[in-house]
Amino acid sequence: MSKVSSERAPHVPVSASDRTWSSAGRAAIVCIGDELNRGEVVDRNAAWLGEQLSDLGYQVMWRFGVNDIESDMIEALRRACSCASVVLVSGGLGPTSDDLTVDVAAGLIGSSAVVDQAHEDRLRARFAERKRDVPALALRQVRVPAGATVLANPVGLAPGFAIHHEDCELFFMPGVPAELKAIFATAIAPRLRQRLPAAYSQQKTTLRVFGLTEGQTDQKLRDLLPELVAAGRDGLAPTRTTLHYRLAFPEILVTLVTTGDTTDAQTHHMGLLRKVRDRLGDAAYGELADELPLVIGRALRQAGAKLATAESCTGGLLGALITGVAGCSDYYQGGVISYANEAKVQQLGVREETLLQHGAVSRECVEEMARGARERFNTTYGVAISGVAGPGGGTPEKPVGTVHIAVCGPMGIEARAIYWPGDREDIRRLSAITALHLLLRAIRATDPSKKTEAL
Repeated sequence: MSKVSSERAPHVPVSASDRTWSSAGRAAIVCIGDELNRGEVVDRNAAWLGEQLSDLGYQVMWRFGVNDIESDMIEALRRACSCASVVLVSGGLGPTSDDLTVDVAAGLIGSSAVVDQAHEDRLRARFAERKRDVPALALRQVRVPAGATVLANPVGLAPGFAIHHEDCELFFMPGVPAELKAIFATAIAPRLRQRLPAAYSQQKTTLRVFGLTEGQTDQKLRDLLPELVAAGRDGLAPTRTTLHYRLAFPEILVTLVTTGDTTDAQTHHMGLLRKVRDRLGDAAYGELADELPLVIGRALRQAGAKLATAESCTGGLLGALITGVAGCSDYYQGGVISYANEAKVQQLGVREETLLQHGAVSRECVEEMARGARERFNTTYGVAISGVAGPGGGTPEKPVGTVHIAVCGPMGIEARAIYWPGDREDIRRLSAITALHLLLRAIRATDPSKKTEAL
């Protein structure tokens, strides 16, 4: 879900320079191939191209998926050009009869398809290496529209190319992901950077948020909407920020994207980012690259602390997240998967009376599990999880989705219960991430410079 600043932000007059920037930065993506629309192939090219365009500072206005039908392809390209100044096109550059992109592009500019000599030479050399004759059909993939700018393919045989149509520049690439990415990186990205104004800048920051719903996150940030647009100084274009929310279960990703004059964009972006962090508090535990296990690892290493785990319903998932970080042996000593009650007693020292009186899914049990893990591994922290992941095993008192978590450390024991009546794997993942977040709060509580708030 996105919150678009222009819908609720105060009106700012649009200058001629702002219109130029907006026009130069509008892009569209067209992906060609019946197999994409039939769902036989997941269109990862469009997602990747969208990310690259956004990182360069372009706003993707539309994404089109079109079959290998000439009339449909022509309509898609014309519609893309009508809403953007830059169009990226993938697919349809192969040697088979249903690869029509070169002919359609040539027709769009009133040209004809011709063979590119450099790529033909490479193709013939490739066949000669294999001691094979070049079939006439193979030459279809080294054609480009006459008059087009050829974009060399450093890893494959089919060249990319660029053409102009009305006020739009179109870049064509093969649908093979490795070839598409190579042509984009070497030939297209440099051209796209040159199209933007010299003083143009984009600032982008994504925060990882845990412990708040999407709605709660929006409620905390909604009052910032009037500040998302700042008038430009000395005739420069206004500086604009958009605020976006995306669910990445069990977290929320909050992204700020600011565009404008280089100096103003950075200042405006950092000011808004500080306010966003203040409003979200400890729920915003890091940026996009700061996945929670990485943050935990840094915190433990900086504190010179050691960790052990005790798991029941998560079956080692917590340990897997921790050991997924290179260098975790600096702080992670090991864990116990105590699925059966007997294992909880024998391996962790959970008292049989505790299990009889409160059950395995209880605050009392996970507190003893966490304490047992800490003592047996001689670590600074012990973390424990026990719950009902389902689909069976629940009771009226402890339905499926009931999970207890505890962290035992220098400041004592903190326990928390969660209830998530959902899919088994969602319950297990949410439990493991919640345990890590509870651990992070415990670690930061020992550092007076870190503000810790209840999640």
